Amino acid sequence: MEHNGNITKEDSFSQICRNIYAGVISVAILAILVVFPLYYRDHYFDILESKYQFYYMTMISMFAVVLLLSLAFLIVDALEFKAEHAKACIKKCSSAFPRDVRTAVDVCLIIFLVVAIISTCQSDYVYEAFWGNEGRFTGLFLHLIYIAGFFVISRLYRFKGWHLYIFLAVAMLPLLFGITDYFRLDLLGFKENVAAEDVDSFTSTFGNINTYVTYIGIVLGMFSALFVMEEKGWKAVLSFAGYMITFLALIMSNSENGIIAVGFIFAFLPLIAFQNLRGIERYLWLLSGFFAACEIVSRINALDIPVITLDGVCRMLSNFRFAFPSALLIGSVALLFHFFCRKDKGENVNNPGNEHQNGELGKKYVKIWAGFLIACFCVGIFVLYDANVAGHSERYGSLGTYLHFSDAWGNYRGMIWKIALESYAKQPFGHKLWGYGLDTFGLMTYDYRDITKSMNAQVYDSAHNEYLQYLVSVGPIGLLAYLGFLGTAIYIIVRRSREKKWGIAVASGVCCYLLQALVTINLPIVTPMMWTLLSMGVANMEKDEKRLQK
Repeated sequence: MEHNGNITKEDSFSQICRNIYAGVISVAILAILVVFPLYYRDHYFDILESKYQFYYMTMISMFAVVLLLSLAFLIVDALEFKAEHAKACIKKCSSAFPRDVRTAVDVCLIIFLVVAIISTCQSDYVYEAFWGNEGRFTGLFLHLIYIAGFFVISRLYRFKGWHLYIFLAVAMLPLLFGITDYFRLDLLGFKENVAAEDVDSFTSTFGNINTYVTYIGIVLGMFSALFVMEEKGWKAVLSFAGYMITFLALIMSNSENGIIAVGFIFAFLPLIAFQNLRGIERYLWLLSGFFAACEIVSRINALDIPVITLDGVCRMLSNFRFAFPSALLIGSVALLFHFFCRKDKGENVNNPGNEHQNGELGKKYVKIWAGFLIACFCVGIFVLYDANVAGHSERYGSLGTYLHFSDAWGNYRGMIWKIALESYAKQPFGHKLWGYGLDTFGLMTYDYRDITKSMNAQVYDSAHNEYLQYLVSVGPIGLLAYLGFLGTAIYIIVRRSREKKWGIAVASGVCCYLLQALVTINLPIVTPMMWTLLSMGVANMEKDEKRLQK
């Protein structure tokens, strides 16, 4: 070995390889996070196909370049270093595998992959299960790309916070397009040839409003967490501005699914925010901003200008009578906290031994909030029981329509969920265990099409619930493996991130997606961004150098 200080020639070669890999992957990631949301060809008429093709072609190109680079690196390693780097990599992987905390993520994902392959091979429709061409193109082919992309990005990508800043900055464009659609401006001409009865169901560069709101949920979750975690004042101001624009876009989207992301943010962010005074202040600003957004939409709707007529939860938010006083009151309390935090910080500069330096409160208030959430969960279970089993939904007024499950619940989601479970129950044991095949839901429920057409003139090729869709597609083992992968990946992102604020932001955005997935469709329009963000979050995992050296 030729030594140059503490850096050997081999170390220099490894560093060069890692830098080249990271550069190639960064280009692909920016294409997915920045270009992909804005990409379209024939407006809404091929929005699904165009984004699907853009994503898989980008990823396959990345895989091809990484593979070619790997072959070149192996040749150089064999000629120059007698394959020492390859041997060291194999040794490290084999020795770390039983103990590495990331093992659980890998094992769950590999099990999910194996089950998906088995499910496809034993499906009655192998071709359709592989390509997903009878559904929404989320067959085995797309899942192979998701999974391969996760392993490549999580291993070889070097996390850069500015990549996510660009993602959030560019996200303002489709959101602003959605806001202008609310004013019926149609700046991009997307709706020129759309049937009149469908015009309000499509918006921005995403198509269906529920797909658009899934994207909004990711962005809203990330902005909210960033604002709570950000230490620099000007960055916090920009995060709050993005949060406000995103919230306005969510209300103006006229989709009820977004309220799930809102609920997650206000229910679970305190588990992070309530550890210090600044976090409490920022959480209060988020609450104040929420009510301010409701008031802004209410004032806009009162003007004599053409806007989309809001329904359901979005209408309730825009008509909330006490939005302005609530925003004013909570904002005033947040200001008091702000001045208190500044005073506390000044006192601690003069007294660095103070145990409450920088307003740290410890876990006390977090535990109190966790207890509150548990109590709310128990109350929620009772209310659902009372509204459905006991038959007292009328007690809850207008909320009763959301609490009582029926065929018409959630725009007939109740009906399609019941059909999904009935169809699954009729399957032979092999299909129950391994599923009917990825994205073959429409084929499995084909006999129910006359029923759905008679009830609401619709034909369903998806369960409108991502987890129920996976249950009937890859069976209980596949679903549990998928949930295990998501749970362990999010745990790692939250607990082991090198850049904590980005770890929390990514986890928050992904969780908003995953909760909305209870009532939405897994589409290659937004789902690729969820997988990319999740992979980037795991790549942000801190390295235990001492363990690796041992």
